[in-house]
Amino acid sequence: MTRLIACFALGALYASAQMTTEQRVVDFQTMASGYAKRYAPANWKIQAVRFNMFELGPWLTRVRAAKDDLEFYEICMEYVAGFQDTHSSYSMPSQATAWLGFAVDIYDGKVLIEQITRALLPEAGFPLQVGDEVVSVDGQTPEQLITYFSRFLKMGNPRATRRDAADSITFRWQGQIPRMLDLGESAQVVIRNAMGETSTHTIPWIKTATPVKNIGPVPTPRSEADLYHETIDGIRKQSGIGLWDLNPGSKLLRGVTLDDEGAEQPRRYVLGLGARAPIFTFPQGFTQRLGRTGADLFYSGTYMSQGQRIGYIRIPNFAPPSTALALQQFETEITFMQANTDGLVVDLMRNTGGGCIGLEYARRLIPRPFWFFGESLRPTLAMITSVQLNLERLIALRAERWLIDTIQFQLDALKSAYENGRGMTGGLPACSPTFENEPARNAQGQITAYAKPMIFLQDEFSISFGDIFPAMMQDNRRGPIVGLRSNGAGGSVSGFQAGYYSEAITRNTNSIVLRREPVKTPEFPEAPYIENIGVRPDIELDYMTRENLMERGRPFVDAFTRIMVDHIRASTPE
Repeated sequence: MTRLIACFALGALYASAQMTTEQRVVDFQTMASGYAKRYAPANWKIQAVRFNMFELGPWLTRVRAAKDDLEFYEICMEYVAGFQDTHSSYSMPSQATAWLGFAVDIYDGKVLIEQITRALLPEAGFPLQVGDEVVSVDGQTPEQLITYFSRFLKMGNPRATRRDAADSITFRWQGQIPRMLDLGESAQVVIRNAMGETSTHTIPWIKTATPVKNIGPVPTPRSEADLYHETIDGIRKQSGIGLWDLNPGSKLLRGVTLDDEGAEQPRRYVLGLGARAPIFTFPQGFTQRLGRTGADLFYSGTYMSQGQRIGYIRIPNFAPPSTALALQQFETEITFMQANTDGLVVDLMRNTGGGCIGLEYARRLIPRPFWFFGESLRPTLAMITSVQLNLERLIALRAERWLIDTIQFQLDALKSAYENGRGMTGGLPACSPTFENEPARNAQGQITAYAKPMIFLQDEFSISFGDIFPAMMQDNRRGPIVGLRSNGAGGSVSGFQAGYYSEAITRNTNSIVLRREPVKTPEFPEAPYIENIGVRPDIELDYMTRENLMERGRPFVDAFTRIMVDHIRASTPE
């Protein structure tokens, strides 16, 4: 792995000229046309967030007036950010990053330090502390920086957008912040401690890779045919269905840090994002079961409160490295919890999503027939071809009949919509041949799903299938959702090349996930969608307070434990 502490090369990577205005226009239209062809929630965005992706006039005016390639990239990012879609993003071709050696997040409305890598910032020279407030960086307040960074990437949930932007105060990736190459060798950081005292620190930027300044020059080919259509016809199309997750290339999952011994570890902004272990500490007496070894895919255990034995299991994502191992471990834990607990807490906070293994988990948590989600797909020829090839592979591999039937049903619907000129299919079951599903049963036909009271924890970084799963628990009235509004990333995903001259990459939402019934919210039109709306909790509970940061989540654990105990008692017949 490239060493963490590295310097930029002598000057940024650049050629002797920029892209031409004509090339920028071609690539912007290529990118916008790619979304026009593939982007499923286009009409919903007009209704929900007042953004019409088809109105390109003002954008093309800005593209033609762009002074350099970096401004062009910024315009493209702002266009895609207008979708307010966690799954859809635009990234320029750069791996360059810069980091100040500590991480921040928003607690009680303030940007506070939540992690410090002491191998890089020893306390003797940098007396920062977890819980200190960032007052400014190079003269700009956190609010000014959050506003600036939010121009380039917006999630389905405004609170998640702000927290993602806050991360860029101390960690910057040029892929989504083009002008990070203008950073100096160090930053002047003003900090306010718990006593209200301020201090100024000169902290070096830790830089990796070489930032991009220009992308040109590239000759523009000429022919009698219209250049724009020639370029559109040549797009390398990529499509897919059945994947509901956070972009693996997301800034939230980028970068490395150092542990106390100086060894490199993945940097994870948003403490616990996709991590197996919870972000909070359990009370004394907690008996841990899973989560001790690398082979464990979940974190689980039990503890006592007010005479009730409470079980806990954390699902960090729905994309385990081994489906068979995940199902074996999950089923073992649920069997144990059914026999040894009075209620179960299922932790879906900071869950990065995944795929249809979530249906198998649901079978083991809902002890009766239940409805599982559907989606409406935006058909393209590339998607139809991809699904057809997948179906043929499944048949050749003699896959289970239900899976072959599900893919065949989706393929028929895609072909029908495409051939009849419809922009979207109707609602299709996403993970099984029908919307109605059965609980797990043993060899004797007895239901083995957990049948006792449950609650589900979520937050604004419960993403994609991390949105879908609590929505299905809520739609099937399986137990209260506790926490905050989920991320609102409600669709399957793929990517495509955004333009040959600019070499940028996009992420696209291919479908729109459907719930059982329309949802009423104050912010959006009534609709059966997860996109932007998210899953609204039955009981609000916010982890993001300074008290939780400093006490490792003890107030949060105490609060959801009380909720669990009350739910157990309310569910127990007198």
